[in-house]
This record gives sequence, structure tokens and C-alpha cells, in this order.
Amino acid sequence: MKGNALARLCLAALLALFVCVTARAQTDDGLPDPGDMGTGGSHTIQGRVYLPSGRRLDRRLRVRLSGTRGGDNTTYTDDNGAFVFRRLVAGTYTVTVEGGREFGTASETVDILEGSRRDEQVYTVQLRLAEKGGGTSESRAGTVSASAASAPEAARARYEKALEASAAGDHKRAVKELKAALEIHPPYTLALNQLGAEYVSLGQLEDAAKAFDAAVKLAPDEPVLRINYGVLLIRQRKYAEAEQQLARAAALDEKNAAARLQRGHALIRLGRGDEAETELRLALKLGGAQSALAHRYLGALYVERGDDTRAAAALEQYLRLAPDAADAAQVRSILAGLKPAKRN
Repeated sequence: MKGNALARLCLAALLALFVCVTARAQTDDGLPDPGDMGTGGSHTIQGRVYLPSGRRLDRRLRVRLSGTRGGDNTTYTDDNGAFVFRRLVAGTYTVTVEGGREFGTASETVDILEGSRRDEQVYTVQLRLAEKGGGTSESRAGTVSASAASAPEAARARYEKALEASAAGDHKRAVKELKAALEIHPPYTLALNQLGAEYVSLGQLEDAAKAFDAAVKLAPDEPVLRINYGVLLIRQRKYAEAEQQLARAAALDEKNAAARLQRGHALIRLGRGDEAETELRLALKLGGAQSALAHRYLGALYVERGDDTRAAAALEQYLRLAPDAADAAQVRSILAGLKPAKRN
């Protein structure tokens, strides 16, 4: 009984942190993000990539940094379009985001000056992608794009101001601007989705749920909206509702690793371990930014089953992929009690 109680404590610790912990960025091959390698200095260039409509990027794209004092350095955006290059020396740099098959490239020049009074400088850039070849599609499901296109100019202007406020960390101002946009154009799906994200940043989860629910009802075939809503429902411990949203997202986009990962999390909470393992292994097969957390969820699942050997293997892989994660010390503590050599 004592062993079972300990396993339950470990499981709770592993799953409770998943919602709020962001692991170090990973490349598509699972290696640490080369954006952290830098050029030997102490400065940082960070930024965010936006779609042509002004909506935050909802996929991962490659970002390249080229400078006068070093070769190219490459990283990837996270699932919200954010990226960072650290450990840079002073000099002139060009930040370029590669738009893939759908969008053209976008670039920005950054000058890091010598002789600043501050030892460490942080430069922030915002890059907006352009349509490639006059295309109009922003995502696989056209409902969200259609919502943006049909919104009046006044509503789009308030939405743009909301994005600027959010990028500056002023989430209350962003909420105000988004509400103004929705007063002008109530069926503005992009604004509703962003409103939910701003409420999450403010810790107002019930308000966030109302916004995400409204967005999903307006665009039921957009998987990103359902993923956002599903993750929030997990935070609210509404696991059955979360699983339904995430299952639908996975059905809409079978190759969406985030949908698979988060559905696996919800299924663990619902005690449906075999289904959870299937989803998490699909997330690993799809690869990308979800791989590290998929291993951690699998570790939690194996802890629940009492399979210490497989739990240890999964958590060790998580730490290899995300050695600097904020929860790494706690995971190592759990891992120490799971390794077969230390159980005897």
C-alpha cells in the first residue's frame, strides 16, 4: 500500500505540472534548440511571428539569424509564434522567418550596439508573414480565415491593437481592445480565440472558457480552437469535456501532434490508460515540439501502472530532450525513486 501511495503522489506531481510548465524549445529532430548556442556574447534577440491577418502564428516555422560576426544560427518558433536567440555578441543581425509552402519570408534587421551601460541587452522584433503568390489560405480549415476576411476594418484595427498590447504584456488592455472588436463584429472568431488566450494569461479561466466555447461554436471545424479549449478544460479538471474537444481536433487533423498529446493527458486523467498510450505514441511518431512532453506523460502513465522500468526510461528521455526545463529537478527526484537499481 505504501508503494501505491507513493506512485500516486508521483503521478499527481507529473501531471499537475504539465499544464503550466514550458519545456526548452526543441527542433524537429528532438535535439536542443540551436537558437540557444549563440555567438559567445550575453545579448538576446527575441520576437514573435504573426500571420498576414495579424493573428499569432499557430504552427512552428524555422527562423534564421545571420550576423556580421558569425555564421547562420537557426531556431524554431513555438506553437504561438515566439522565438529567441541568446548569447549574442554586439553587431548587426538579420532575423528571417521562412514561411514554408503557404507564406513568403519576412525579415528584420537588429543592431546590438557596443558600449551599452547594461551588460545584457534584449531586443524584441515582430515579424508578419506575407501571402505567397497571392494565396488567401491561412490554415487548413478556412473558417477562421473567413472570419478575419469578413470582419470590418474597424474591428480588425482593434484586433491589431490587442495583439500589440498582448506582445507588450498588457493583457488587460488586450482584453479591452478585443471586446471592442467583438462589439463591432460579434462573429469574429480570431478575436474570440485571442480573448480566451488573454483571459488565461490573467488567470480568469471561466471567462476564457466562455470565449473559447464561443469560438468553437463559430468555427467547429478548426482544430486549433478545439485544442486551445481542450487544454483549458484540462486546467479546469473537466477531463471528459477536454477529451471530447481534443478527440474532435485529432479527427479534424490526424497529424496534429498537440491534439494527440493533450488528448493523451486527458485520457490518463480519465483512467483510460491504453488509449492514452496510443495517443502519446502517435504524438511521438509525429515529432516536433510535443516530443519531450509526450515522454513525460508516458512516464506518468507507467508510474500509475507500477511499471518503474518503463517509467524511468520515459522520464530519462524527457530530461534528455528538455534538460533545462523548469521542472527538471522535480522529475529527477521522482526518477531517482523509479530506477530499478534503487528499488532494492
